[in-house]
Amino acid sequence: MKSVKWLYVSALAIAFGMLSFGTIACHDDDDDPKPEEGEVIETPKPVVEYYIMGTVTSKGVGKNGVTVKVGDKNCTTDADGKFSVTESNVGTYEVSVAPNGYLSQKTSVTIADNAENRSVLTVAFALTEESQKTEVKLDEMDEPVKIEDSSASNEAIPTKTEDFGKVEPENVVEDIPLAKVEMEIPKGAIKEENQTVSGIVDDGKVEISVTTFVPAPQEVVTEVEPAKEESVDKGIPLAAAQFKPDGLQFEKENPVIISIPNPIPGIAFPDDYMQLTYLNPESGKWEVERQEDNKKVEVSLDDNNNYKAPVTHFSAYAIENIVNSKIEKEVIQKDEALGQASRDNSENAKAVTGIVLKYTEKAGWDYVGDIAQIIKNALGSDAPEATVNAMAAYLKTRMYSLMGSTSGIVTTERTYNTVNVNGYTEMNYTCYAKTRTTTLTTKVIYNGQTKTISISAKRYTGTDQQYKTVTYNPTHSGGKGGSI
Repeated sequence: MKSVKWLYVSALAIAFGMLSFGTIACHDDDDDPKPEEGEVIETPKPVVEYYIMGTVTSKGVGKNGVTVKVGDKNCTTDADGKFSVTESNVGTYEVSVAPNGYLSQKTSVTIADNAENRSVLTVAFALTEESQKTEVKLDEMDEPVKIEDSSASNEAIPTKTEDFGKVEPENVVEDIPLAKVEMEIPKGAIKEENQTVSGIVDDGKVEISVTTFVPAPQEVVTEVEPAKEESVDKGIPLAAAQFKPDGLQFEKENPVIISIPNPIPGIAFPDDYMQLTYLNPESGKWEVERQEDNKKVEVSLDDNNNYKAPVTHFSAYAIENIVNSKIEKEVIQKDEALGQASRDNSENAKAVTGIVLKYTEKAGWDYVGDIAQIIKNALGSDAPEATVNAMAAYLKTRMYSLMGSTSGIVTTERTYNTVNVNGYTEMNYTCYAKTRTTTLTTKVIYNGQTKTISISAKRYTGTDQQYKTVTYNPTHSGGKGGSI
């Protein structure tokens, strides 16, 4: 009996001791100091910037020291003919160049309301020296008068079809005219009494010039719909020319004939893919030249392998070939990081400040694949070298007009933001390139058959900035308090 009582008392004593220990332990834990809260310092939002970049060239070479007007700002090209302007506001900016002795050029650049921050727009101007004027005396025109392009910028351009195709594809200069324009003025085509511009013909004489040039793109806009894919037919000049004096009128029944040599030996373009356009002085846009019945003015290939078209007044004209331009959806290049940074501050309460996040921006475009091989695959491996070379020159100058600048990638060091990493926080930053692919498709007639040839180019359109922070709760090992 005593043994049972002893066991009972002992059990009570043990239970009481454990209860006391548990109470004391919990009490001691409540007296420990709480973990220190992490320091929080706000990081400012990245500065909103848009970049308008471009080049000014002459005869395929960058032109130094040219003044470029962008909106209400003036900038000057560097030794490579490059210029760059940073804008902070959306809207349309007129961009123009007008050096003495050269044809002036201008375009408009539009940064749309919903343009992404750090969007890049590129534009190019190919300057051409003006041709010398030729005096034409109306009473001495006993036979048609030919006026040729005498621009010093265009001296190296061939004038006969058999002279094209001597430049290999890798040496093609993209931003010079493909062929030179000339004109033939029939006897009696100009009458002084029929001119609508006073003084344009003076004392039976008129000074005339023709200057072949590469027009600047009509407009450059930000890609505002990343998911959009579009395919459009566009007329691109085989050759464009400025005819002076502006507004000179010709008899409708006796028009002036403008012409260019066919620039691709062995190749012709389907008739319905050719057109004549003119630069409307009122709208500033290129428009299809039409007859009184609204039909297109015909562009024909004559027996001497020259493309010809009639005109009844002077303006800037272009003999164009229609091509198809397909622009694919914008793609984030996850395999092409332009900048990276990280900071693990997850075990420190104090914030880390002044971390500069930088990236190497890419702008411009380049070809996809071997153009010469693409041409041979379309025409046949036995296609003559001159035909392949001339076709490559045609495609490259077409792509220049589509893309609005010469091929090549330009890199620029940029700062995305200066950030602070708060206490108990981990930061990761990666900048990826964004690109779009443009495919140019043209139809040609080769050996009596219609052939389709396509080439592609990849353009860098901007960046995808991935900035993320994760804050950890120090009271729970490995717990996450949130992310930004």
